[in-house]
Amino acid sequence: MKIKILLLFISIFLSSCIGTKYLKKDETILYKQNIKSEGPVNEESLRTQLTQTPNSRLLGLPIAHLVHVYKWGESNLDSAKLLSKKERIILKYDKKIADAKSNSRKTKLTSKKIQKTEKIEKTLREGNQLMRWGEQLTVFDSTQLVSSRLNLRNYLFSKGYFKAEISTKVTHRNQRTFVTYHILESKPYTIDSIVYKIQDKQVKKLFEANINQQKMVGKQYDQELFGKERDRVYDLMSNNGYYDFKKQYILFEVDSTQLDDRKLLIRENIANPPGKVQHRTFRMDSVIFSNETAFSNSQEKQTKEYNQITYSFINDKYPERLLSWRIFLEKDSLYSKQNTLETQKQLSYLDIFKFVNINYDSSGGQFIANIFTSPLKKYQTSTDMGLSVLEHAQGPPGPFFNFNAKSRNVFGGLEIIQLDGNASIQGIKSVSEDNTNYSRFQYGGQLSVTFPQFLFPMRESQRAAIGRYNPRTKIATGVNFEDRKDEYKRTTFNGSMSYIWQVKESTQFTLKPFDLSYINSQNSPSFADTLKALEESGNQSLVSSFQSSFVSFTSFSTQFNQNNYGLGGRTNSGLWQGYIETGGNLQSILGKEPLSNSFDSLEYYHYVKVGVDVRRTNRLSSKSSLAYRLNLGMAYAYGGNKALPYEKYFFAGGSNSIRAWQPRRLGPGAYAVYSTSDNGADILVNNSREQPGDIILEASVEFRRDLVGFIDYALFIDAGNIWLWNSETVEKETDGYGTGTNDDGIFRFNTFPKEIAVGAGFGLRFDFSFLVLRTDVAYKMVDPAYPMGQRFVLGDYRLNDLWDFQNRAAVNIGIGYPF
Repeated sequence: MKIKILLLFISIFLSSCIGTKYLKKDETILYKQNIKSEGPVNEESLRTQLTQTPNSRLLGLPIAHLVHVYKWGESNLDSAKLLSKKERIILKYDKKIADAKSNSRKTKLTSKKIQKTEKIEKTLREGNQLMRWGEQLTVFDSTQLVSSRLNLRNYLFSKGYFKAEISTKVTHRNQRTFVTYHILESKPYTIDSIVYKIQDKQVKKLFEANINQQKMVGKQYDQELFGKERDRVYDLMSNNGYYDFKKQYILFEVDSTQLDDRKLLIRENIANPPGKVQHRTFRMDSVIFSNETAFSNSQEKQTKEYNQITYSFINDKYPERLLSWRIFLEKDSLYSKQNTLETQKQLSYLDIFKFVNINYDSSGGQFIANIFTSPLKKYQTSTDMGLSVLEHAQGPPGPFFNFNAKSRNVFGGLEIIQLDGNASIQGIKSVSEDNTNYSRFQYGGQLSVTFPQFLFPMRESQRAAIGRYNPRTKIATGVNFEDRKDEYKRTTFNGSMSYIWQVKESTQFTLKPFDLSYINSQNSPSFADTLKALEESGNQSLVSSFQSSFVSFTSFSTQFNQNNYGLGGRTNSGLWQGYIETGGNLQSILGKEPLSNSFDSLEYYHYVKVGVDVRRTNRLSSKSSLAYRLNLGMAYAYGGNKALPYEKYFFAGGSNSIRAWQPRRLGPGAYAVYSTSDNGADILVNNSREQPGDIILEASVEFRRDLVGFIDYALFIDAGNIWLWNSETVEKETDGYGTGTNDDGIFRFNTFPKEIAVGAGFGLRFDFSFLVLRTDVAYKMVDPAYPMGQRFVLGDYRLNDLWDFQNRAAVNIGIGYPF
C-alpha cells in the first residue's frame, strides 16, 4: 500500500513538473514527437520542419524547467504598470527636450528617451528577461499537423523524394499528446544527365574547358546541388573577366518525362544580358592604391608608380615594394573576383589599415581598380585585467593584469613593434606538498617586432609568389619572473625568431629556427632538501629540471581550424594541432655548451618532443552538441643528464585534462605511493607531489546542452594518463609518504591499456558572450593507482564519497571550454 501511495505521489509530482497544471480544460501538452523513417534522410533535418516542438526537459526527465521559468517571469510582468512607466518617461523627456537650449543637448535627451522607451516596448513585446529565457507551454494544436506534414513533404521533395508518403498517429494519455510521423520516402530521383544551352560562344568555350568541375551528374536530386552549381558557374565567370555577370543568367529546367526509372534530365541555360548578344569581359586599364584619412581633401597627395600600380599617399607613406607583394590586381589583366578578395584579405592581415575597400570604375570607357585604405592609429595601447585560472592550478581564480603597447610602421617597412606586459597571482598546488594556498606570483614582459615578409635571402619573384600566404617574421625577446612561495624563484630571459605563414584562413604554420632561454633558478632551503632526497633516491633527471639552465630548441607547428572552432556557432567545427620540437640544436652547431665559460653549474638539455591535438564539435540539435578531443604527445631526452626542462614535461589532471584528478597529480602509469589502513582493508593513495611524464595520452567526450538563458550544462567522460621512458623521474623510496609503491610508471605496450585512468562528471558553463566561465565536478571511475582487480573504483562509492574532493573527486573552475 505504501509503495502505491509513493508511486501516486511521484506521478502527480512529475505531471506538475511538465506543466500540466497550466493547462485549460480539454487541452493537452505536446509531450513527444517521433519520426519513423526507412530512408537515409537526417532525422534532425526532418525535425526542423515540424511547426510545433515539445518543451525542453531537464536531463531528459519529465521536468519542463523552462516552462516554469517562463511562468515565473510572466507572473512578475505587469503590462499596465509598464505602459504607465512609458508614458511618464515620454512626458519627462519631452519636457526636458523642450527646455533644452542647445541642439546637442536635445539630441542627447532624444537618444535617451528612445533608448528607455524601446527597452519597455521590447519587454511588452517579448516579455521580461525570465520569459525570454524560458519557453511557453507547448499546447497540442491539431491544425499544426497539417502544416508539419506539408513542410515535411516539401523538404523531402527538395531532396529528391518526389513521391514520399507521410502519415501521422496521435495518442493522448494523461494530458499528454504523443505524435508519430511515419515517412515512406520511396525511391529517390537521380540526375542522369545534363544538357547545356549557352548562347555566348566565348562563355561556352570557357564553360566546356571547366566542365569537369560539375558535380551534379549521377547524384540524387537535391535543390542544394543547383545552388552549388550556380555558385560554381558564377565564380568561374567572375574570375575570368566577367565583372557584370549575374547569377540570374543561370537557369535550370528539370525534366522527369524523358527518362525511365526515376532518372532526371537537367537543362542548364546561361543566358545573355537583356538586349545584348554576348557577355562583356573587363580588363584593367589601371590599378590605383590610395591611403585616405578624414582630412584627405585638404592635404596634398604624394603619387608614385611602382610595378604598374599607382600609389597615392597623404601622410603615412608605405613601401610600395612590400605592398605590391600583397596586391594581386595587375594592369591589362582580366578582372578576377578571387584576386580582388585575396588582395583585400592580405592587406587586412598587415594590421596597418582600419579598412580595405576595393571597387571598380567602369565609367568613361575605362576599367579602373581602386584600392581604398584608411590607416589605423600609429600608436595603440590597451589594458586587460580580471581573474584567470591556470590550466594546472587548483582553487579559486587569481587576479591578472595585462598591458599592451603597439607601434605601426615605425621604420617605414609595415612592421609592428609590440610590448606586452603581464602580472598575475595564482592559486596553485605545491610541487611536492598538498597545498592550495595562493603561492604563485608571476610577472614579465616581451618586446617583439613583426615584419610582413620572411627575413631570408629570396628572389623578388619568390617574395611576390608567397604574398598570398601572409608571410611574417617575428623576432621577440623578453623576461619573466616566477615566485612559487616556499619552493623556488625563477627568472627566465628568452629570445626567439619565428616564421609564420598560412594557407587560406584555416591553416597556419610556424617555424621557429631558434628559441633561446636562460633560466636562473633559486630554490628555497626546504625545496632544495626535497630535491636532494629525490637525487639520493636516484631521481637525478627530475632534479636537473629545477636547476639553473640554458634551453635552446627549434620547432615546427601547424594548426588547422575548420569553421572557426572555439568561437561557438551552430555548425560542426574542428581543430587539428601538431608540433615537433628538437632541443639542444645550438649546442650541436657550436660544438660546445653556450654560456659554459660564464656559468659552471648550468644544465643543458638535448631532447625531441612531438605532439598532436585533435578536437571536434558536432551539433546534435539547435540546443545541444557533442564535443570530443584526443591529445597525444611524447618527449625523449638524450642528453647527458637524461632530463627535460621542467616546462617540457607532460602532466595529467586538472581543469583541461583528466578532470577527476587534481592538477598534475595523475600517473605516471600505475605508479602510486600508498599505504593501507590499520585493518588492512583500505588502500590510501598519496597524490601530494606533481607527476611529470614523457608520454601523454588523453581523450575526452563532452555532451553540452542549453539549460536556461546564458547557462548551459555538460556531461563528460575523460580518459588518459602519462608514462615514462625510464623510471628515473619517480620516487624510488616512500619518502615518508606511505608503505610502498606499486609500479615504475614506464610505458609498455602490453600493460598501458590497463593503466588508463577514467573519470566522469558534470558541469555548468556561464556564457557571458565575452567569456565563458566554467565549473566542473568530476568523479574517478577507474584509478590505475590501485592494484589490479581493484581499479574500478566507481562500484565502491558510498554517499559520503560524493563529497570527498581530496581522493574520490575534484572540483575544477576554468575560463573557456575545456577543449
